[in-house]
Amino acid sequence: MTLTTAGPAPVTENLLPFRDPGFRANPYPYYARLRAEHPVYRHPLGLYAVSRYEDVARLIRNPTLSVQQLDFGPAAPIHDTMLGKDAPDHTRLRRITNRWFTPKAVEQWSEAMRTSVAAVLDEVERGDGVLDVADGLALKCTFDTICRIFGIAPTEMLTVQRRTYEIGLSLGPGGNDAEAAATTEALSWFAGHIRGLVADKRARPGEGLIDAFIAAQDEGRMTEEEVVHTIFLFFAVGHLDVKHLINHGIRLMAQKPELFAAYRDEPEARPGIIEEILRIDTPESMVVRLTTQDTVIGDTTVPAGEALALLIASANRDPEVFPDPDVFDHTRPVTASRHLAFGSGMHGCAGQVLARAEADVVLSSIVERFSGVEPAGEPSYAHTEFLRTITHLPIRFH
Repeated sequence: MTLTTAGPAPVTENLLPFRDPGFRANPYPYYARLRAEHPVYRHPLGLYAVSRYEDVARLIRNPTLSVQQLDFGPAAPIHDTMLGKDAPDHTRLRRITNRWFTPKAVEQWSEAMRTSVAAVLDEVERGDGVLDVADGLALKCTFDTICRIFGIAPTEMLTVQRRTYEIGLSLGPGGNDAEAAATTEALSWFAGHIRGLVADKRARPGEGLIDAFIAAQDEGRMTEEEVVHTIFLFFAVGHLDVKHLINHGIRLMAQKPELFAAYRDEPEARPGIIEEILRIDTPESMVVRLTTQDTVIGDTTVPAGEALALLIASANRDPEVFPDPDVFDHTRPVTASRHLAFGSGMHGCAGQVLARAEADVVLSSIVERFSGVEPAGEPSYAHTEFLRTITHLPIRFH
């Protein structure tokens, strides 16, 4: 099927150059052009990119779209997790984990996060007041917390982070053969690491999430592969997206002293600030679905069997929903909470309440202990077409 512009000329240039460094650093101008001119864009790679909020929000909840029938390539083991399954298997796996993210459980894990954050900030106060918060705070404390949820010691933190990133390289549409090989190797490492953790748990049982997965396997509610790769999934989302949320929030506070003051002096504004951090630089830029029947999107009919890239980061900057979308404004009306950073519908992020709580623990702890934060060096990034990633963020606390 050939898509056309508003006039008769076909689209001949690549409007989403996924591997271009400029696109990866700042995709938002590209998204703006798509929304205005080509809201359903047939990419040269063969998928359809959907960029407007109204379309993305509707499609992300559309039960006729499939993730289970997608070809994840080297990341195929994701099909052993609820992220890669349709109902009823998705429902079965989701039910096993839901009780770990109830309000009572989130309160418990938030307290664990608070303890970890306090220990890091104690060290900052005893030192020179400078910390690379990317690994030293955002990663360390979220990783500590997911390990507490699992019921294991927080080991192999940096390796888990690196291997997770390598898997993420193949989840966007711009990957190459070298990245596919890195993904395969990373998944193999994770499988071995996690099988070791499960064996240790069987030898020394406890009351963590891994214990619950083992019990579900023994009861016939999960397969061994589902246990292994669901643990991987929680390792990944337990730090990856939350880390970016926290890092981006701290970076914004360092750039905008008024934001630091608002978070400190207006507790009622804190939820809105976190929602705006999520909206304006969404950690995962897109989700991909497969059409199982002809699907009408605006003026375009997408045939069955086609991949859709639902650009949630573009939807979150659609001016039809968020006026002045490129401006950070935590005082936006209630529509700000309509962002799609955690997805929506059946595959909406199971841990999103915990993610928000963890971010609030970090930001609240900072503003309640220090009078301000400022950059202590240049940040570094490893953005892809799929992931927003801050790798180094030196901050001075005072």
